[in-house]
Amino acid sequence: MNQSPPYPDGRPASVRRPVLRAASAALAVLVASCAWAPRARAAALSDLALGVAVGEPIGGTAKLWFDDYLAADMGVGFSAGNGAFWGDALWHDWSILPQPGRGDLGGYLGAGAQVRGGADARFGLRAVAGLSFRPKDSALEIFAEVGPLFRLTQGGAVDAVGSVGLRARLGKAALRR
Repeated sequence: MNQSPPYPDGRPASVRRPVLRAASAALAVLVASCAWAPRARAAALSDLALGVAVGEPIGGTAKLWFDDYLAADMGVGFSAGNGAFWGDALWHDWSILPQPGRGDLGGYLGAGAQVRGGADARFGLRAVAGLSFRPKDSALEIFAEVGPLFRLTQGGAVDAVGSVGLRARLGKAALRR
């Protein structure tokens, strides 16, 4: 049988496979995200919202709006006590839910990646579904999201991600539709 030699620290060569899968998956997410780019206009600082997300993971969050439907969401915080970074491309639909009259209520879907550091380092791809509420004449966005995290390292598994949070737009309160 033809096996590759182990790592210098004694780990078996089979440890390389999850890293290769993770790199391939990250490349696929990048290519898919670029498919949306032609629709999006250049984002300005006024299209940036900053806030907090409480859940799994927990931390600070930023959302950059490209238009009223497409946004990039990213965050830095903690997951199971370790440092975490996550980012998603999000597509919003403001017409699928009844509107409350005091703002805009929409649903969104997204996909991206999450990296967790520390002794329990992990990499995975995540999919999220969420609700977003933007009160009228306000720069605030209240959101809730949930979804699976498909771990590509440590033997693979499916974990849950989900959070509720609040963000404030740095510039204009809402995009014109």
